[in-house]
Amino acid sequence: MGLYRFLYLNSLGNNVHEVEESVLLRDLIFVFQGIDGKMIKFGAESGTCTIAPSFNISHSTRGLVSRLTELGWLYKKINQYVQKTSKEASAGLVEQSFCSALQHELVDYFRLIAILESHIANDADATGSKGLTLKRLLVWTQDSLQRLRLMSVLVECCQNLQGGALVSMVHDYTQHGDPLIQQFIHHMLERISAPFYVMLQRWIYEGELDDPRTEFFIAVNSDVEEEDMWQSKYFIREEMLPAFIGMPLAKKILSIGKSLSFLRHKCDDSDWILQNQGVEKSLKYGDIAELEGSIDAAYVGTSQRLLHLLSTKFKLIEHLTAIKRYILLGQGDFIQYLMESLGTNLSQPANTLFRHNLTGTLETAIRSSNAQYDDPDILRRLDVRLLEISPGDSGWDVFSLDYHVDSPVNTILTPVAMHQYLKMFNFLWRLKRVEHALSSAWRRQTTSARAIRPILELVPELHHCRIVCGEMIHFVYQLQYYILFEVLECSWDELLKAIENNNTTTDLDSLIEAHSKYLRDVTSKGLLAASHDVNMMPRLLELLATILDYKVAQDNLYNYALAEIERRERLAQTADRRTRHGQWGLTDQDETLDRIPDEQFEELVPGLLRTLNEYSMQFKRELSQLLITLSADGDSDLRFLSFRLDFNEFYLGSLKGAMVGGGAISSSSAAATAAVTD
Repeated sequence: MGLYRFLYLNSLGNNVHEVEESVLLRDLIFVFQGIDGKMIKFGAESGTCTIAPSFNISHSTRGLVSRLTELGWLYKKINQYVQKTSKEASAGLVEQSFCSALQHELVDYFRLIAILESHIANDADATGSKGLTLKRLLVWTQDSLQRLRLMSVLVECCQNLQGGALVSMVHDYTQHGDPLIQQFIHHMLERISAPFYVMLQRWIYEGELDDPRTEFFIAVNSDVEEEDMWQSKYFIREEMLPAFIGMPLAKKILSIGKSLSFLRHKCDDSDWILQNQGVEKSLKYGDIAELEGSIDAAYVGTSQRLLHLLSTKFKLIEHLTAIKRYILLGQGDFIQYLMESLGTNLSQPANTLFRHNLTGTLETAIRSSNAQYDDPDILRRLDVRLLEISPGDSGWDVFSLDYHVDSPVNTILTPVAMHQYLKMFNFLWRLKRVEHALSSAWRRQTTSARAIRPILELVPELHHCRIVCGEMIHFVYQLQYYILFEVLECSWDELLKAIENNNTTTDLDSLIEAHSKYLRDVTSKGLLAASHDVNMMPRLLELLATILDYKVAQDNLYNYALAEIERRERLAQTADRRTRHGQWGLTDQDETLDRIPDEQFEELVPGLLRTLNEYSMQFKRELSQLLITLSADGDSDLRFLSFRLDFNEFYLGSLKGAMVGGGAISSSSAAATAAVTD
């Protein structure tokens, strides 16, 4: 602060009086209190004082008076701020505490004025006394002048600031190099930050946000639904974050209060909060390391309590395990029985399904498998869900299992997460359906092989069917193994390790992140993530649909073959009966016994074989395109899956041969194939 200007007005007449020093001292006492004296008055311009024109003072005295009047102006400025802020209805608690700290410091200033006033009165009574002088007054007021200057600077900097922003602004002055100034600011901050620490203490020990003037750096969004309380209800306002609280520490503070609020409102654990309020420490401005230690202790205790309740009382791990076993098809015997029981119904149009019938089949599948030994609370959450029906959908397209969760587990298993599980179920259910269909086709091939062997005309075609069916089984089993074991089981193992690792899962946020990572890994490596080639999943679904179409065409061929065997058996029995009666066994009107009738061999059989051949070629083309897409993906696991599906380059090799031999192949596919096979 520079020296204040002192204006002197010279008299034009002879009424100029020399001013005695004692008179100036009495006037300065009034000026120190922001009041005009008889001779010295505050000017209209800030920082100026005037002296009555009828009085005259020496040049040296002018300098002393000018320096001393700075006290009055500083006091007046500080007092105006205090009075103005105290009357404002919108003033925050920290602002009021700042005014209280200023007033507390002014008490010492008033005490000094009282002492000076008593010295002036004693000097007036003492004859010839040389007690208090302007120079001595200047020396005596130096400490007060320095404090008033600091308070004036704080008043200027803290205009229009409140709460944590005000505390942070004052805290910045603790970095001053003068230890006396540091000590003064530290002393001021203990008073200024008292309401802030009261709010902090209630938040980290009770989970209550007591902030009527929005001064705390934790804020609440009252529009958020209770179901989304953990994720979105509370947040950090960085503009109210004090400089001595870093963002990592602020996030811990946020987590502590959220955890306590969550324990009270979602977990019904208010008793534990009340029991642990007695161990709280009184927080105040001072040692930052001590503050961090208190926050860390509260963070660890609260987070461990919340995680313990989720794991024990609310059975989080059991719910996750149940989703893995039923929604992600980990319970093999249950899924197999369910598919066999529902197969006939799900093959019907989707609009003919009734949910209560499906629910009854679900309950039967539970009782008929090892699922019956699960916790009844887990089993009652398992339900049937029918997706939105589109024209032409069958029951397979709309059937889904569902798993119901409630508070507080739905904070981790959110609706978004359950939707991802539903997508995984739909894909795995379709894959399981294809595997079930191929198993059925293989069983029919095995059981019918001896019976249809006499149909020599179909032996090559039936042999080719077994080869193609073997290729399809290899593809589906490898894909299923990859998803169920390398994706689901490995990701599940990582999730359990993360949950059990106290260094990784320290609070509910880290638990949610561990589960989110599990879902990301499952959807990404399970071919469902949007980060992959947009053509990957459509190609895979088309490939599965082609396998089902091939299975239907193969069933038609086997149905015809078995019908032909029955026809031949009937003819043989007729011929044997006629022979026993002394007649010709076969007549010209009878069909040929040992070969397919000509009209069927020329019309019906070629159509069946042509359909099978078309689906077989389509399967190989679609699989080759899928292998190219997998090989070009940036995920090493998917590239390895491509290798496992085509370990001897049977499909990509044939594509490369077709490209070299002039076969019809697109330029993009040819380039991708060359990149993969080179």
